Amino acid sequence: RTVSSGGDPMVFIPLKDAQEAQFLKDNDAIVNERARNAANPALNRPGLPGLLEAVTDAQSSNHNVNAVLVQIAPGLDAEAVAEPIRRWKHLTVFTRAQMEEILVAKLIATSARQIGMFLVILAVVSAAIVAFIIYTMTLGKIREIAVLKLIGTRNRTIAGMILQQALGLGLIGFMVGKTAATLWAPIFPKYVLLLPGDALRGFVVVMAICALASLMAIRAALKVDPAAAIGG
Repeated sequence: RTVSSGGDPMVFIPLKDAQEAQFLKDNDAIVNERARNAANPALNRPGLPGLLEAVTDAQSSNHNVNAVLVQIAPGLDAEAVAEPIRRWKHLTVFTRAQMEEILVAKLIATSARQIGMFLVILAVVSAAIVAFIIYTMTLGKIREIAVLKLIGTRNRTIAGMILQQALGLGLIGFMVGKTAATLWAPIFPKYVLLLPGDALRGFVVVMAICALASLMAIRAALKVDPAAAIGG
């Protein structure tokens, strides 16, 4: 279940197999390349086809290493070990902290900003939908609310009832979404890991959105005139 930052599945294979999969060309690619070389007069000089074949063979059996992972002994300073390699070996060296900074700042941060933008849009749309539903349900119970006020029910109780409706709607929506995500996740090619802490924070956010969305309905209910219960 290991995935990349974009949610794509990852597979771990030996370096030799990875290089073979990367550089080895299939038969169609080799035929097409030879056809292009034959069609280009500049490539038909003596000795050049053999050179191209040698390059192709070198690419097929490329065993060069692109990166080396070095583990230093405990207590050593990573920057102190990296500096001589940069100076005398003419190699690019990144410490663990620098690699994490590159990964987070260049790759994960960009995806996180995009996901965050979508989450904000979804939160605003969800709040508007919940507010509309609760407000509509409240308007449909104007007479009942007026009767409650007529018999002396406090505004706090009426507001609490509307708030419970909104929170109940959010709870049902969260449970349906969590269940669907858990059951349907293996079907999709991209896998998003949802940790228990993330699910808990998502639940809190949903409840907060529903509570805020109920304010408009609560305000409308508190303005109901008790006389509306008598006037019909």
